[in-house]
Amino acid sequence: MHKLNTAADLDALLADIGERPVVMLGEASHGTHEYYTWRTAISKRLITEKGFRFIAVEGDWPDCYKINRYVKGYKDAGNSITDVLQHFDRWPTWMWANWEVAALAEWLREYNSTRPMAERVGFYGLDVYSLWDSMYAMMDYLQEEDPQAAQSVK
Repeated sequence: MHKLNTAADLDALLADIGERPVVMLGEASHGTHEYYTWRTAISKRLITEKGFRFIAVEGDWPDCYKINRYVKGYKDAGNSITDVLQHFDRWPTWMWANWEVAALAEWLREYNSTRPMAERVGFYGLDVYSLWDSMYAMMDYLQEEDPQAAQSVK
C-alpha cells in the first residue's frame, strides 16, 4: 500500500504497470471528486510517460465521442467544453458533466494541439445505455464512409 498525496506518489504504480499496453481503472463510487482527480492524475502520467492514447470510460458512446472530437480539435466539436458537456442529458448527468471531466478534457485538448491527428489522445464511452443512439451514430458513420456496409447491416 502506498499513501497518495501528490502525483509523485504514483511512481510505484507506474513502475508496476511497466510496458503493459492496457491499464483498467476500476471505481468504488460514481462522481466522487477524489476518484476523478486521481484517475486524471494516473491518466496524465500514462499519456505523458507511457504513450497511452486511448481513454475509455463508463459513459455513453455518442456523448463521449463529442468529448473525443473536442479534445482532438475537430472544428465542428463545439466552442467550449461546457458546450460539449451539455450533451450529457441522460441520468446520471453528473458522472461526466462535471468540472473534473472538463479540466481533463481541456488538458487533453492542449496536449493534443501539438500532435498530428493520428497521435492525439482520444476519449471514448463504453456504456450500453445509449443502445439506440449508438446504433444510429454507427449507421450515420457507415452511410458516410461505406454506404454498401451500411446497407448490409440494416
